[in-house]
Amino acid sequence: MSSALRFGRLFLFSPAKAAAACATDRALKDSSIVYGLTLLAAALFQYWKPYDFPDAAAAVPLGPQGFFFWLKVMLWQPLLMAALIGFAGVLLRWLKDGWLPLKVASSVFWCAAPLVLTVLYVKNGIPKPAFAALMVLWAVPAFAVGRGVPAAQWRPLAAFLLGLNAIQLAALFPQAVVTALRWEGGYKAVVGVAGFWMLIGGALGLKALAPARPLARAALPLLFALVLQIVVVIAAFMLGWLPVETLKALLYG
Repeated sequence: MSSALRFGRLFLFSPAKAAAACATDRALKDSSIVYGLTLLAAALFQYWKPYDFPDAAAAVPLGPQGFFFWLKVMLWQPLLMAALIGFAGVLLRWLKDGWLPLKVASSVFWCAAPLVLTVLYVKNGIPKPAFAALMVLWAVPAFAVGRGVPAAQWRPLAAFLLGLNAIQLAALFPQAVVTALRWEGGYKAVVGVAGFWMLIGGALGLKALAPARPLARAALPLLFALVLQIVVVIAAFMLGWLPVETLKALLYG
């Protein structure tokens, strides 16, 4: 446990050192412990936090949101984390070289496609067989690009993205303080700073993660991967796989 906490501390103060630590044999184990602690702490925090804070006008939940509800919500997180790791690996490979404006434009199109196709399907714009075929067609380029990622790069990438959750874990304490004070501005500030540092720290760490890359080619893949992760959640809800309360919990907490 102490090794995992020391590992997680690197993400708070030195993302480049955290990236270097991800090359060690213990990195994936330590990062998984950090991630597990984050999910457990987040479930406890959301169970304790009033549903109408920081949004005093929030609608009353449709059902009870006890600790078991939040544990069920957290069970979705490993699936979304696995998707994030996969998306990030593919996008890092795709954006690592070539003319950046073209690569960015194609990445935007690829990230938007599943949501557009889901909306068309739900609105009866395309039949189910066509939707399935188009989704397979969307996935083919990702598998093709993903095959170009050396196997040795997936493990440190997974360790880094899992360990990056140490920032969210550390932010839960000040979030609890401002929640107890019912300080809406303070809560939003803490969440904003934590999110900003996860993005900036993530970009700095991915820049240093082997093979090293320019900052723009580290930040953009992470940003696109995070957006695509949200798209997956929204698409799952539109397809009826997620209840509305779970959707709200995943997106807003």
